[in-house]
Amino acid sequence: MTSPSENQYLQARGLNEYVYCPRLFHLMYVQGLFDDSADTVEGAAQHRRGRGKAGEVPDELPWPKAQLRQFTLSDSSLGVVAGFDAITGEGGLLVPVEDKHGPAPPAGRQFVVGGHALADVAWDNDQVQLGAQMLLLRANGHACEQGRIYYRKTKSSVVLLLTDSLEWAVRWALDEAARVAEGPMPPPLFDSPKCVRCSLNAICLPDETHLLQGGIGEPRKFIPGRDDAGVLYVTTPGSRIGKTGESLSITLPDGGGDEIPLREVAHLSLYGNSQISTQAMLALVRRGASIAYHSPGGWLEAVTSAPLTKNVHLRAEQYLAFGRQENRLHLARGVVEVKIRNQRTIIRRNGKECAAALESLKELAGQVREADSQERLRGIEGAAGRIYWQAFPALLRPAAGQFVMNGRSRRPPKDAPNAMLSYGYTLLLRDFVVAIQGVGLDPFYGFYHAVEAGRPSLALDLMEAFRPLVVDSVVIRAVNEGVIGGDDFLQVPGCSQLKAGPKKKFIEAYERRVDELVTHPVFEYRLSYRRIFHLEARLLARVLEGELPEYRPLQTR
Repeated sequence: MTSPSENQYLQARGLNEYVYCPRLFHLMYVQGLFDDSADTVEGAAQHRRGRGKAGEVPDELPWPKAQLRQFTLSDSSLGVVAGFDAITGEGGLLVPVEDKHGPAPPAGRQFVVGGHALADVAWDNDQVQLGAQMLLLRANGHACEQGRIYYRKTKSSVVLLLTDSLEWAVRWALDEAARVAEGPMPPPLFDSPKCVRCSLNAICLPDETHLLQGGIGEPRKFIPGRDDAGVLYVTTPGSRIGKTGESLSITLPDGGGDEIPLREVAHLSLYGNSQISTQAMLALVRRGASIAYHSPGGWLEAVTSAPLTKNVHLRAEQYLAFGRQENRLHLARGVVEVKIRNQRTIIRRNGKECAAALESLKELAGQVREADSQERLRGIEGAAGRIYWQAFPALLRPAAGQFVMNGRSRRPPKDAPNAMLSYGYTLLLRDFVVAIQGVGLDPFYGFYHAVEAGRPSLALDLMEAFRPLVVDSVVIRAVNEGVIGGDDFLQVPGCSQLKAGPKKKFIEAYERRVDELVTHPVFEYRLSYRRIFHLEARLLARVLEGELPEYRPLQTR
């Protein structure tokens, strides 16, 4: 194995992930992706509780007092770096200690890594990680013959000897992990029980990938139906957001306010001249949350998130793929066809006398695949849009005379329905920007909308098919159920805008819609629309990486 440069050391923890699943290793240590599960959250909490004072190990753990804790070593000849939970000293020898959240393996189970038989006292991936730590101690001039692992779930402490077989297993894993790190993402495991408790199963999409490749039937459901955290909107002008302990503190101009636990906030949307402290901003982005800044009227002006360090190789594939005209056209055809079919579904569900529009939209959707240029495709989309928006007023059944809509208008919206549509599309755009950034794609470089400075063209591309399903549906419900009325708008000649109070009611209606569970037409399990936005971005990423043959947006039934 050749000596790596300083920035190419493999992490001993990464060897653990590699032995467990090469794809997991690639996702975490090559693409920089991570997601918490119940196990990882509890494991991290146990590590925090187990640190104790400097140089000590808490009494509940069955090993001697530690000489060192939270220590890091590296070696260029091995090409590995490791963080140590603890290092004890026994009889002049150093003993690395690992603290694991899960259970020890059942007695008598056989483990083989790279053709090398290992002991039966610990899981194979844990043995390789601890073996790497023992080799690092030796490489740095310390005497080390054994290590220890404490499995919290079974409250069992095991001793692992550094045998020749374990050393060769570690060196094999180092070579193989280095090879995988330089290549494409390995395929997912097939129907493996390891996937069930894996923290990245909703990112890896093992069964969904095999299904789309034609390998299996119904996938297991790993993706939670809804997010545990939600979107926090601060719409009152002059509000201030700070951090108090593990909560966001919100102070309103009138002196009122509230505190929201950080764990409950997946995204923060600020409107107008609301202010946020540096401490609150950093606390959010460190937890993976993002912050959107909107104008008083609701237009998206900026997004703050952690640095775009994830998945640089994916973005390289994105730029190459979207730079080819044939790829752009192929992807755009799929988006436009599904958008038209989803528009047709909205009319079919809500319009009783729109048979001509339904037939015309069906015909136009069928023409999309024959479009031989982006210009031709935009012409078909425009023709479908004119038919759809001509029919749209018939889907609205407000109290008599409250709403008048004459086609689609924007910048500015000229009537109340258009004001709601424009505002809703801004909320949808924000959600897609967040989803795309979370995957590691560049939301500003798309395949259909023109690439312009400051324009999130990929987010606009992916949201096209969801405009009718989400925002148009919200507007129809808000009007027909009387949630929003004609008096809820500021109306001047040529411009209409939601008032502040009704704007909050519309946001609530939008949030109800994106939190609504729907059955995915391909995977046949139920997800919220917001979860589906992230799934769509991830499926596009798989296409760009060459793992899936085609990206096709969600088409409702």
